[in-house]
Amino acid sequence: MINLSRLQLILQTAIKAYRYPTEANHLSHLGELSGYYCIKDIHNKMLNHPTGQRILRDKPRVPEIIEQTKLLNLNANSFGYHYGQFMASHNLKSSERPIVRYIQDPELAFVYQRYKDIHDFIHVLLMFDISIYDEIVVKWFEMVQLGLPSTTLSAFVGSFKLTCEEKNNLIQNLPTIISKAQRSEFMMNVYFEEHLQDDLNLFRKSLKLI
Repeated sequence: MINLSRLQLILQTAIKAYRYPTEANHLSHLGELSGYYCIKDIHNKMLNHPTGQRILRDKPRVPEIIEQTKLLNLNANSFGYHYGQFMASHNLKSSERPIVRYIQDPELAFVYQRYKDIHDFIHVLLMFDISIYDEIVVKWFEMVQLGLPSTTLSAFVGSFKLTCEEKNNLIQNLPTIISKAQRSEFMMNVYFEEHLQDDLNLFRKSLKLI
């Protein structure tokens, strides 16, 4: 039996996510409300991977492990330094990522929280900024890798908010982004916190992003 109040909440959240694409909380809540089976599939992929198993066991939270200000003391070529620069230049804080509210299973709630926590890592690794265009490109990558309904909504519907020039750029760049998503390591099985001091380009190569 369909839970009408939940369906109504999903529709309301989807509309807000479309109208305000730069406000992460709407898209985050939509993902929680609509992505149960996809999140369960991600959880299974993590269970079947040694690093994914460690992440599920340790349950790391980026805001609790990484002090952003200290990242800028790392080598300028390091992944951690570039992540710190990315966050500082946009006045972003990992602790401001919305906390999961609508997923009751604690294991699945962690999986979705982990996805939100590592979203900015993916921006850095793909070398895309936080404009609407850049965000949509990243969502295409995440959609191919994770299949979450919220990423699919952003990837397809969000494209209507682009200018003609941006749409043309997206069409030209999509084959590359999709190829990267398909061939690269599954991002949810990457223990990013252990690679902060790695050379950024070498780390990207190890993940098959270049």
